[in-house]
Amino acid sequence: MERIKDEKVQIGIVTFWGVLMRLGYVLYTPFMMGQHDLTVLGSGQGHLGYIEYFLEGGQIIHDFDPMTRYQFYHPPLSHLLSAAWVRFDLFLGTPYEEAFEHLQCLSLLYSVITLVLFGKILAELGFRGRALLAAYLLAAFHPTFYLFAGSINNDGLCLMFMTGAVLYTLRWYRKQSMGNILLISLFLLGGIWTKQNTFLITPAIGFVFLYVLVKNWKDTALRKDLLIQFLVFGAATVPLGLAWSVYNYIKFGMPFDFTPAALTEFSSQDVGGYTLGQRLFGLKDGPLRQLSVQFRGDFKDYNIGITLLKTSVFGEYILMSWGLEYACLIVLTIVNGILAVFSVPAVLSLGKAGGRELLEKRFVFLLYVITMAFYIRFCFQYPKVCSMDFRYIALTVLTGSAAFGWFIKEHEEKLAAKALVALVVIWSLLSIGCYIGLGITPRAG
Repeated sequence: MERIKDEKVQIGIVTFWGVLMRLGYVLYTPFMMGQHDLTVLGSGQGHLGYIEYFLEGGQIIHDFDPMTRYQFYHPPLSHLLSAAWVRFDLFLGTPYEEAFEHLQCLSLLYSVITLVLFGKILAELGFRGRALLAAYLLAAFHPTFYLFAGSINNDGLCLMFMTGAVLYTLRWYRKQSMGNILLISLFLLGGIWTKQNTFLITPAIGFVFLYVLVKNWKDTALRKDLLIQFLVFGAATVPLGLAWSVYNYIKFGMPFDFTPAALTEFSSQDVGGYTLGQRLFGLKDGPLRQLSVQFRGDFKDYNIGITLLKTSVFGEYILMSWGLEYACLIVLTIVNGILAVFSVPAVLSLGKAGGRELLEKRFVFLLYVITMAFYIRFCFQYPKVCSMDFRYIALTVLTGSAAFGWFIKEHEEKLAAKALVALVVIWSLLSIGCYIGLGITPRAG
């Protein structure tokens, strides 16, 4: 009992500092800094234009080709919620531009809820003690989630819904109730109507459904109940989940996997001239010259792995740090890279795991493999520097955390597990220190 109490205190402290780091980032970061695809107010383009479209009475289902207006190809939920928030803020007398800056309150809320959901998932997976703490530290202090807390686009809300769907899939596995499966549907639909890449988690969820059905096929009563649940789930999720994509495909010919990069043939960010080997392993003329991601010029980033590591720590910021701050950023990047490299075999090993936690491990394995497969395909299909941003695979923080949690749990008294815990603690302290430093030193982005 005392151990459980101490564990709750530790998780509470980590949560407090995780929230504080997100809040601090929002407070010290100017509204338009570190954003993605916002454009400017009044332009009718980008995420800001999309929000203004609803603020001015625009319809949920467009009567114009969404491919002709930048970022309007996205489903509308995030922008609808943002427009409602701005309208309320304007009602309170807030100046127009300031009301849009206050949208960071929403993104901060999404990031905090995601952190709480991460913690619940890790507990649902059965982690306790050092395994739980180490895994939760990665969720609490991953720099990507600081960035999401201040980002006004739809990334944070999408991740929140995906995380909720993962949590309730695990809970449904424990207790196959209609309530739990409808909550999976609700989170899935929320994610799909925020950003289409939510579809990437559906095969893993389907695997859990199929596993439970096959396992209990001979139990007539339970089989009937499961089939009814699946029917209700499908009736609620499939038509609503496909509605946006199908409408835009039929009316405007918009591909199901459309992205604005498909319309850009020539770009200063283009890296299509590099070979497969260079994209995967190349280090010459670019990748290691700067900590920041280089988007243009002779030394722009083209190596997928290196760009992934850079954006996972700094997003797309142009760093102007110096002295001790710059040295700490270098160490954070190196430690982050070591953890990322170790996480790959840790997650892949879950695919051949057996025992009592077979389902949970296979579920996490599928989440990771499908996410990474589509990410790599995306990087080669649209060979631009921005296509390699870590924000597209932020869910892998969860899969990596879970894999590390199982490794520590199963090798608790071994030196390797203790070293991993120590490395995660060092990484967390570096993350905190560096992002406090970034609030003091100049940066651009």
